[in-house]
Amino acid sequence: MTKLTREISKVRLKWLKSHLGLSRHWVLLSVSAGVLSALMMIFQAMLLAKIIYNAVFLEVPLEALWPLFIALVPVFLVRGVAVSVKDVCGTQASVTIRRELRQQISDKLIRLGPAYTLSQRSGDLSNLAIEQIEALDGFFARYLPQMALSVIVPLLIIGFVIPYNWAVVVIFLVTAPLVPLFMALVGMKAAEANQRNFAALSHLSAFFLDVLGGMFTLKLFNRSRHQEASLAKASDEFRQRTMQVLRLAFLSSAVLEFFSAISIAVVAVYLGMSFLGHLDFGSWSDSITFYEALFILLLAPEFYLPLRELGTHYHAKAEAIGAAGRIADLLSEPEPEIVSGDEVIKGNAIAVHLAAVSKRYTGQQVPVLDEATLTISAGEFVAIIGPSGSGKSTVLNLLLGFDQPNKGEIQINNRPLSRLNHEHWLQQVAWVSQHTNLFYGTIRDNLLIACPDASDEVLVKACQTAFAWEFIEPLPQQLDTHLGEGGFGLSGGQIQRLAIARVLLKDAPLVLLDEPTANLDKASEGYVLKAIEALAVGRTVIMLTHRLASQSIAQSVYRLSDGGFSKMEVR
Repeated sequence: MTKLTREISKVRLKWLKSHLGLSRHWVLLSVSAGVLSALMMIFQAMLLAKIIYNAVFLEVPLEALWPLFIALVPVFLVRGVAVSVKDVCGTQASVTIRRELRQQISDKLIRLGPAYTLSQRSGDLSNLAIEQIEALDGFFARYLPQMALSVIVPLLIIGFVIPYNWAVVVIFLVTAPLVPLFMALVGMKAAEANQRNFAALSHLSAFFLDVLGGMFTLKLFNRSRHQEASLAKASDEFRQRTMQVLRLAFLSSAVLEFFSAISIAVVAVYLGMSFLGHLDFGSWSDSITFYEALFILLLAPEFYLPLRELGTHYHAKAEAIGAAGRIADLLSEPEPEIVSGDEVIKGNAIAVHLAAVSKRYTGQQVPVLDEATLTISAGEFVAIIGPSGSGKSTVLNLLLGFDQPNKGEIQINNRPLSRLNHEHWLQQVAWVSQHTNLFYGTIRDNLLIACPDASDEVLVKACQTAFAWEFIEPLPQQLDTHLGEGGFGLSGGQIQRLAIARVLLKDAPLVLLDEPTANLDKASEGYVLKAIEALAVGRTVIMLTHRLASQSIAQSVYRLSDGGFSKMEVR
């Protein structure tokens, strides 16, 4: 492990610990329960040693030992409850932290906006939010509490052993550091191995999702077998990475068990030799008694047990460090500047004015928008055309408030957009893209996203206005018809008409359309354009398009090129 890698691991470990937050009390409760369990274990060893010593050496009748046997019952019960509480509290800490991190990821993706999410692979993001967050479970639920217990419990045992024998304490103090030392030596590369494993899993998840999404196209071009080989290669890479992680985990466990066994054997040999009189040092009295030797021998495995358990959970730490890198990178991703004021738009009429707006992205010499000016009246239907890369999508991002102009100002009803409350502004805007997202579920579920309280009558009316009811009505289950992921089971035109029905349900005064008829045939395009014309009544509509048919239904057409707008003749 290089110095740089060690520093990165330290930073990630610090990042993980910084998220204890409100779950810190759960970790403390888990540690407290673990300490209570250790105390019960010590009392249990003490009682067992007394029972055996009295029964075997002093030949005390078993009837006289009933108080000791009865005393074992509450010790067993309390220890069992303490172990359960320790596990439950650790799990609760992990659940709380993982839930909070997932919420942070969700909020972060929302703040990053569609420009970021569209640039990422869906499989990678889903793997991050599910698998990599799940990989933090062992660290918070078991490793962190055990790290504290691996210090407290051995010291507790030493406190009970030292009144009987100082030599055993010396053996404990000399051998105990060997366990974490070799654990660290064996597990040094575990974090790197886990990070490579998560990278392979992210690649496999994203690649598999891409293949599923593009299976129809792959079949058309007879390339599905080629992708099958690529998928097998990615899967095999993940298998190899996983086996590397498991190899390190098993090697670490074997080393820990070996040194723990050797250390316990050294203690046992010393106690046996001392009891037989071959060694005469270590005991505070003239010689060690059978009770003392048995009590200490029963505690010896328990002394190393917390260290061994820490080693068992050490791979959870390495796994968490490997997963934390990508999570921390996402949460620290620079966010686009979203300016939000406290003013709100009143009324259902929205006029838009771009006043000498300039926008240049980092790393680009030529601005996408160069003092561009455009005025759109309330209720006007405007089409914007232009070649790819001319800045059409940039205009939509600026209007949505997900990006800010370098110069100039966007005005809504003669008020700067920057003064408007961003969340309230988004409620006034509806958006239809060329790739509409329909989720797995019924048609009704997908429509209710826009208006959760809408009745069936309202849903049907919106579908009729969007010319979607024509294909929904013949379906046996109509609105309760199940759709596959991404609207599987519907044509592209039908999906777009459902999207327009959803916009009608939202009833927003400003509608943004991003190539709504792209990749549609003439018949489907005709239906969608009719739906758009119905949608445009009483609303301000801005549509990005390349198609002549789409331009013909607009009241005004503007061409965006060389960073500016120029008005075109409506055909």
